[in-house]
Amino acid sequence: MPALYQHDPFLIVQGFLWGGGRWADVLWMGATVACEGWAMTLIALLFAWARLRQLRGLLLAALPLLAALLFAGLLSQLLKVLSGTPRPLAVLGPERVHVLLEPLRAQAFPSGHSASAAALAFAALRRFGKPAWPLFLLALLGGLSRIYVGAHWTLDVLGGWAVGALSAWLVWQVERWLARRRGPAAG
Repeated sequence: MPALYQHDPFLIVQGFLWGGGRWADVLWMGATVACEGWAMTLIALLFAWARLRQLRGLLLAALPLLAALLFAGLLSQLLKVLSGTPRPLAVLGPERVHVLLEPLRAQAFPSGHSASAAALAFAALRRFGKPAWPLFLLALLGGLSRIYVGAHWTLDVLGGWAVGALSAWLVWQVERWLARRRGPAAG
């Protein structure tokens, strides 16, 4: 087992979450699918539209959300390649890991699903304030779902959330930089 994961509570967390029956499987798989990149993009657009209640200006309002998603995805993929860490199934085997969906064995750190969900939640919080709370709930459930389906270690999910938060923060910094470059008259 890689040193990074020697003390990871994956089996404890998965064991705690597992066992709710078929309905729980469907809910956790749904949370995983909701945190895929294409779904996060759709959720970002729907969330921005729900805040504005108009199509005019939607893309401009959603742009920081979409930029945070894009950056989180790129950063996650880069870190996966650089770290080259195995997934729980590759280390622990099918007799110890409950697997739903496609059995994954490579490129564990960080969880891209968790990064996307956290990036959207933090970018929406920055852009829209307290109404973003459901997106944090989705990020929490989406991250836990990656453990439930056997795709990621607990550390991968925590790392994904950190990558997402960092991505949203970096997009915010770029927004601030662009606003300063435009000057006070353009704002």
